[in-house]
Amino acid sequence: MAVWHSRTAHPIGERARTAAMGTWGLWLTLAVLATFVAGLAAAALYLHTGQQAWPPPDIRPPSGRPAAIALALTVLGAAAGDHARRVMGRGGRRAAAVALATATTAQSTGFVVLVAHLGTLPFHWGDHAYASVYWVHTAFAAWFVGVSALVLAAVLVQTLVGLVDPQRHLELTNAAIHAWFATAAGAVLLALVHLLPTTGGGG
Repeated sequence: MAVWHSRTAHPIGERARTAAMGTWGLWLTLAVLATFVAGLAAAALYLHTGQQAWPPPDIRPPSGRPAAIALALTVLGAAAGDHARRVMGRGGRRAAAVALATATTAQSTGFVVLVAHLGTLPFHWGDHAYASVYWVHTAFAAWFVGVSALVLAAVLVQTLVGLVDPQRHLELTNAAIHAWFATAAGAVLLALVHLLPTTGGGG
């Protein structure tokens, strides 16, 4: 059987079918992760409605500035990753590598901001339902962003060594899609942390 060089980084036997399977695998994975995010959102809303005070009187809501900064960096990273995809499609491997480096740096910094913010919280995740929601949702937002940064970094390395190029860049396309998903998931989780209405508590 002839071996074709597809839009993926590695030779495959059936160009269209294998590339399509990779894309379908990505979308199915994102569907599972979206279900997980929906479950976290439902849990936050359930816990919120079951509390007389949100947050409780002895907990002052932390500043939303770190979350806003992290989300802005994540959006920047996703946009840079998408720009890398478009540039690579036009034959600009070097420009795509620069955009990927920008995307990786932005999303890695967003991850660090969220993790550092968790380290400054004055309450433990088990202190109250509010504290649990804050910790868990912020931690998973950081996890989504961190994984996206790792994926972008891996594709950057593949681009630099020539495995991903204008003829074989399905990995880059999928990384760009995943970066936007991570951004959306992080936005939902952080919004639930910071935008749920306060009810008779420390807010």
